[in-house]
Amino acid sequence: MSGPKQEVAPAEGELSAAQWKDYEREGFVHLGQVLDGAEVEALCSRVDDLALGRITGQGTAFQLDTGGRYDDLPPAVESLDTGTLLYRKVQGLEGDDLFGEVLRRPLFRHIAARHYGPHSPVSLFRAMVMNKPAGQGTLLPWHQDGGDVWALDRDPLVTIWIALDRADAANGGVQVLPGSHRLGLLTQEGSTVTPEDAERHCQDDRVHQLEVPAGHGVLLHNWLIHRSGVNPTSSPRRAFTACYMDGRTCSTLTGDFFPMVFGEVTRPHPQIAFLTSEREHYRVSAESSRKYALSLLADNERLHQELAAATVYARSLEAARPQADF
Repeated sequence: MSGPKQEVAPAEGELSAAQWKDYEREGFVHLGQVLDGAEVEALCSRVDDLALGRITGQGTAFQLDTGGRYDDLPPAVESLDTGTLLYRKVQGLEGDDLFGEVLRRPLFRHIAARHYGPHSPVSLFRAMVMNKPAGQGTLLPWHQDGGDVWALDRDPLVTIWIALDRADAANGGVQVLPGSHRLGLLTQEGSTVTPEDAERHCQDDRVHQLEVPAGHGVLLHNWLIHRSGVNPTSSPRRAFTACYMDGRTCSTLTGDFFPMVFGEVTRPHPQIAFLTSEREHYRVSAESSRKYALSLLADNERLHQELAAATVYARSLEAARPQADF
């Protein structure tokens, strides 16, 4: 199935009316070249150096690619025991100077403003490199990027996907179902599509294979149903992906906001401020209770030791007392 034509974004960093029309209909649109060859090479070197342990990055985390089932993937960790290029994700790249500069491109600000409003601050849920290692890669099943599984108080809508290596059908490139974003989130939980919904919506004749040259980008609506395959080729298939949010979005688990990209949140909502204060109060109270409980355990252990010592002493006195001769 053919998708929107690959049209290069205007030089001033804005999408054309035709591109927005394609995007609203299909749920994705090609952005054309957003990185030149030198920038692509620099980003590839940086992420591989991080994975190999040649350099360290503040706030980065790594997930290994096991080449097996998606559900069997290991969790992301702050550091790898041994440097390797068999990684699936390097995340937390918003703090990196090279990747951070890409995140703040005027084109991406324009895209976020179109979704969240021109005066809305814009934050970042995640910025990461997704990798299909050479001769490997994990099959990522049909899914949507949103829902309660993300633990956010509102759903983000914008993902920018930039190929660092050419991505196509041969090396596990992304496949999408054009127009599926208009279904909304299929489940409240979000993420992986159920087998029933996959059978209903993901017919083979509807699938569109994204073919993206290195340095080119794609705008994806987060509700667009998509998947990616394995990479049997001898070269990796890396892509830099960033999810932009309304800057007022916060975690439903902690009440925390996310790293700001454009603008700033100058004052949290009063209810969020109250909940954050309450959370801190309960955290301090819980920590105080934990320390008190540990002190009671220590006192109890000390009393047991004193009792044991007194018992031994009493028995020694009993043994040393002369026995009456009757």
